[in-house]
Amino acid sequence: MIPSKRAPQAAKATARELPALWTIITPDAPGGDMLSVMIQLRSGIVLMAALLGAAACGQATLGPQQAVSAPVERADATSIPDFRPHEGQTYAAFAGEPAMQRYALNELGLTDVERARFSHSMSTAAPGLIAAGGGAEALIFSGCAPSGCLEGLSVVAVDVGTGDVFIGVSDQHGAEELIPNDRLEALLRLTSPSRTWDDPVRP
Repeated sequence: MIPSKRAPQAAKATARELPALWTIITPDAPGGDMLSVMIQLRSGIVLMAALLGAAACGQATLGPQQAVSAPVERADATSIPDFRPHEGQTYAAFAGEPAMQRYALNELGLTDVERARFSHSMSTAAPGLIAAGGGAEALIFSGCAPSGCLEGLSVVAVDVGTGDVFIGVSDQHGAEELIPNDRLEALLRLTSPSRTWDDPVRP
């Protein structure tokens, strides 16, 4: 039933009209017609019920409504693998394992050009290591181009707590974050000898 501002007035009207209804349904007149009295009695009862119903409805709807909580769906937590046993592996060996194939280049959404740049600058790969800084901890892989790191350098950082990844390449085309991640970039800068992500800490 729709709440109405006139509901309280209806309640007051009920209280005022009860004596009047009693007068209507009481056959005081001498020689009163019983049929007329019964009709008046039934009409009075119907009117009283209608007024009481309106008052009750007004009282029910004017009060604060209880909120109904919608069901909340909980997402299953993603299983984070243990990255520590992979310290000492190269990036190729790490990404080649069945449980770590999600970190392979063809699974990370890189373009053909980006994969070619990364692979060339990772030709001479260094063993991965665990480093911590800025409140994060990551498994870091790095490598250089065939002629050295000045020609090209690639770096991969995997957050051991969340599984997030950072990938960057620095070569003759410039330094580019292929998969950026602010938290991991900060870690690379803090642990770098030159405080740059494209000069990562090495074993």
